[in-house]
Amino acid sequence: MDIQTKVISSFAVLVALICLAMMLRRLGLVKEEHGALFSKLVTHVTLPALIFVSLAKSILHWEYALLALIMLAAEIACLVLAWLVGRQMRLPPPQLGALSLTAGFGCSALLGYAVISQVYGGDVQAIAEAVVISELGVGPALFTLGTMIAMYFGSGHEVAGGRVAEAMQFFRSPIFVAVLAGLAWSTLRLPTDTGFVNVAFQAIGVLGSANTLLVAMTVGGLLHFQGLRSTLPLVAVACAIKLLIKPLMVWLPSLAFDLSAIQIQILVLEAAMPSALLTVVLANTYGCDGKLASKLVFATAVVSTATVVAIFSLLT
Repeated sequence: MDIQTKVISSFAVLVALICLAMMLRRLGLVKEEHGALFSKLVTHVTLPALIFVSLAKSILHWEYALLALIMLAAEIACLVLAWLVGRQMRLPPPQLGALSLTAGFGCSALLGYAVISQVYGGDVQAIAEAVVISELGVGPALFTLGTMIAMYFGSGHEVAGGRVAEAMQFFRSPIFVAVLAGLAWSTLRLPTDTGFVNVAFQAIGVLGSANTLLVAMTVGGLLHFQGLRSTLPLVAVACAIKLLIKPLMVWLPSLAFDLSAIQIQILVLEAAMPSALLTVVLANTYGCDGKLASKLVFATAVVSTATVVAIFSLLT
C-alpha cells in the first residue's frame, strides 16, 4: 500500500465518524444542543483521562526535545499569522479564536500516529519520535495555550484584562491537572501495571478511548454546510496556513540541524496533518465560534488528502 492510499484511508475514518454524527443528527438521535454536553464530557472527562494515561505511560526521551521544539515554534508562528490575518479581515473575537485554533493546531495524535505507523511499518523508533513530537510539541500547547486562546477570544469580555482573567481559569481546569499529574507520574517512574494501579489505569484508559468518538460527535453535531460560501475565505486561510505554511515552517529549520531523513519526514508528516478535532470542542466549550471551527476542521481534513502527499513528496 503506497503512502497516498495510507493517508487517504486514515483520513477516511475521520470523515466517516463526522458524517455518522451528522446522520444521527438528521435522524434526530443527536441534537445540536447536545454539542455542549459532548464538549463538556471531552474537556472534563475523556480528554483529561487520555492526557493522563498517555503521559504517565510515556518514557520521555529528552534527546528528542529538538523535534518537539521545532514543532512548537511552528505552531506559535501559525497562531500569530492566523491572528494577524484575522485582524486584517476584521473578524469578531469568537471567529478570530476559531480561525487561530484551527490554523495553529494539527491532528497529530489521532491521525499522525496512524499514518506514521502505516508508512513506516510499525518502526518503533519512528513511532517513538512521533509520540515525542505530538506529546511534547503539539499536545501540551494545544491543551494549555489552545484552551487559553479559546477562553480569551470566547469570554465575551470587551476589555482585554477581562479576557486574560478568563483565560487564567485554565490553571484550575481538569486538563491542566491531568497534564501535571501525567508528567509527574512519568518523571517519577511510578508503576502503571501492578495490582490496583493497573485496574485504575484500565478504567481511565476506557474513558480516554471514548475521546475520539465524542470529539467526532461534537464536530458532526455542529457541522452545517449552509452559508459555506461565505466562509470560503476563512477556509482558504486555514488550509493555506495549516496544510502548506506549517510544514514549510518545520522543514526549513530542520535543515539547519543534524537530523536524520526519517526524523525530517516525521516532522513534515506531523505538521501536514489537518486541524485537530479538539479545536472544535475548545471553541464550542469556551464561547468561540464552534460552527465555524467545525467547518474549518472538516475542510482541512478533506483538502489534506491531497496536500499531505504533495508536501511529503516535495519536502522529503
